[in-house]
Amino acid sequence: MASSTGTYCDICQSRHISKAAEEYCPVCEEALCSDYEYNKLPPFIREIKQHCDEHGDRFEFFCPVHNELCCKRCITTSHNECKECKVIEDFVEFSKSSAAIDEYEQTLKDVEENIQTAIADRKNNVEEFEKQTQAIRKQIKNKRIEINQHFDNLEATIMNELSTIESEKKQNVQSVIEKLEKNKNKNIQLKKDVDAMKKYGSNIQVFMGTTKLQQPVSSQEKFVRSLQDDESLRFVNLECSIGEELNGITTRIRSFGTVTPISSTTRAQFNWKSDKSAQILKTPTDMNSIDNINTKLICNIDVNTTKTITSCVVGNYVILSHNKRGLKGHILQYDTKGKHLKEIEIESSNAFDILFIDSETVAVTGGNVAFNVYIVDVATLQVKRVINVGNQNWVYGATYKKESIIGCINGKTIKSFNVDSGKTVSEFAIPLKQEYASNRYIASDNNHLYLSDHKDESVTCYEIGGKIIWSFKDAKIRQPRSICLDSNSNVYVAGSGSNNVVVISPDGLHSKQLLGPDDGIHSPHAIHYDKSSKRLLVANINGPAFLYQTV
Repeated sequence: MASSTGTYCDICQSRHISKAAEEYCPVCEEALCSDYEYNKLPPFIREIKQHCDEHGDRFEFFCPVHNELCCKRCITTSHNECKECKVIEDFVEFSKSSAAIDEYEQTLKDVEENIQTAIADRKNNVEEFEKQTQAIRKQIKNKRIEINQHFDNLEATIMNELSTIESEKKQNVQSVIEKLEKNKNKNIQLKKDVDAMKKYGSNIQVFMGTTKLQQPVSSQEKFVRSLQDDESLRFVNLECSIGEELNGITTRIRSFGTVTPISSTTRAQFNWKSDKSAQILKTPTDMNSIDNINTKLICNIDVNTTKTITSCVVGNYVILSHNKRGLKGHILQYDTKGKHLKEIEIESSNAFDILFIDSETVAVTGGNVAFNVYIVDVATLQVKRVINVGNQNWVYGATYKKESIIGCINGKTIKSFNVDSGKTVSEFAIPLKQEYASNRYIASDNNHLYLSDHKDESVTCYEIGGKIIWSFKDAKIRQPRSICLDSNSNVYVAGSGSNNVVVISPDGLHSKQLLGPDDGIHSPHAIHYDKSSKRLLVANINGPAFLYQTV
């Protein structure tokens, strides 16, 4: 503290006033008392240093690779291999009016408004509880008049049940409101911090402050977005069903009825005006944006056929699956210049989906004909062995992950089974309608599964355990079929009904059409991305197929 060290405010001393200093301004390099506005900056802004701890020199550069400030000596030592280091003065001049600051302010405003919306919705639900409770009480009392004293105890039971459920549900909603209020206050403080940072922070402090704001602002946004994904905002109604036994047969009555909380869909609608594209510097993550993905045609593969091409892979060879009349599955092999090499038939089975096990082996699923998965040598196209996955287990789309094949079974279940033994490792039900039973495709990365549904016209991202992370539906893609991922978990989708290939960002928020009818794409069912060569293979349902280099 200034009082214990004898440090006084430099500005006050220049006016012949001795006043203890409370803060040090690293920009003007002066000690300041509480009369000056530097202390209005949030603590995380005031903690941003102006000089390098290691070398003692003033920071002059910013490294976007490590997201940190550098002095001139850092550039030649710890950052000597970082090619994107920039001179601070080149971009901090306008940091207070940067797109990122505007974005954070708008996001915080959106969060505040959406929290208010959620609070109002929850309070409305509480009010509805009271109205519905009164209506149910009247319903119970009217019925009670028709019967004799024998039902006094039953009436008390149902009343207690009603009160208990009402209290429990009110408590649940109040808990949500308390959580919302807590995050509302946190959001207000963040808004104040942003405002103070803009008003009183130096350019470099504002610039670095924006990087420190990213996590808390993102956390606030994720909290509010999560409200519509979990059950926090489900509107709960109280209903009572009077037992049928009351209609005349009093001797067999054992209960007055039931009070049931009915959760309907979320009524609260959130509004997001913020623009997620706002950035300050180009970082390595930006380079992976779907906006930067383009394609260059390598070759056309002439597979013109009246049969159905349902899957494809590209590695050392191009391999396609298609099904002829009589439910016969065929595997076709081409070289990477489009020359046809060979073809085999898989007896008594379809060939619905193809997936790499390793560079020399693929697995072929049997679709709705056989309960098998066929392990095939890539070079010879010989079936090495057959995995039976159990009676009535039709395997459609599938993906390979950690010695297991993860398949879409009967279009209703995701099952993981060992590639050697065929034994089930895990499974979970797909929370969609039963009639959407077939022709679903699946892809995976380290932590997620991605499932296409051509009937629902959606692509859904799941956690490995089955929890839905996001679901994508957009007019630009119709009847999505095969899907695949690149190294950045961008999702490539074959739109059979929209005659295009669409790429979706890993968070499911952004998308763009990559290929369309002008590129010869017509009802594509098969697509594959080779991560090592960054090549994209797309096949129309009746051919041809196209091999692209992504750039």
